[in-house]
Amino acid sequence: MNRAAALTATLLCAASITAQADSWTGKDKAQHFEGGAITGAVGTLVFKDANKGFALGTAVGLLKEVYDVAHRDKHTPSAKDFAVTVFGAYLGSRVAGLVVTPNRVTYARQF
Repeated sequence: MNRAAALTATLLCAASITAQADSWTGKDKAQHFEGGAITGAVGTLVFKDANKGFALGTAVGLLKEVYDVAHRDKHTPSAKDFAVTVFGAYLGSRVAGLVVTPNRVTYARQF
């Protein structure tokens, strides 16, 4: 799946999640960003493909919000949480290509 299709699917999923009136800032959003970034980076390193890493981070974020919908008594689903997770997954998947060595920083890109 190309990036445009993945992003479009992500936005459609985010729009379909029932959102509560919550803030774009705060500890919760930072945790969603960090979780997305870590998942995206690890996925990229495991699959050796940034698009697959991004897809993994997005899928985990979507599953978390679906879980929140199913457990509304204890959790609050949020499109903002999902969007922040996706943003983290995107950045994490892209940064994972950086390889830091003792004397240099290089970026590996596969075509």
